[in-house]
Amino acid sequence: MIPRPKVKWIAPLVLTGALLAGGSAAIAAETWNSSDDNRPVDLPFRRKASEQDMQARKAEMQERLAARVESGEITQAEADDIRAKMADRKAKFEERRYEKS
Repeated sequence: MIPRPKVKWIAPLVLTGALLAGGSAAIAAETWNSSDDNRPVDLPFRRKASEQDMQARKAEMQERLAARVESGEITQAEADDIRAKMADRKAKFEERRYEKS
């Protein structure tokens, strides 16, 4: 049989543990889902760029390359090499994307 002095400490310890666990769960739930703000959670996922965005980016890259050639920073051959490498990277990316699906 358990001696009487030890029994006195069991109930307060169990109660304290339950309060701490419940309080921690409530704090975690509150930080994840705030009732003041009903907007969806903004997760750090990127959306796929639209075709218009991709065309705009490609046009901007072409303009930058043309400006660098015009300023003499790079030669036309170097610009053509950069364009070829970008086309190769795009082709490899497309291959991998279609293999996965």
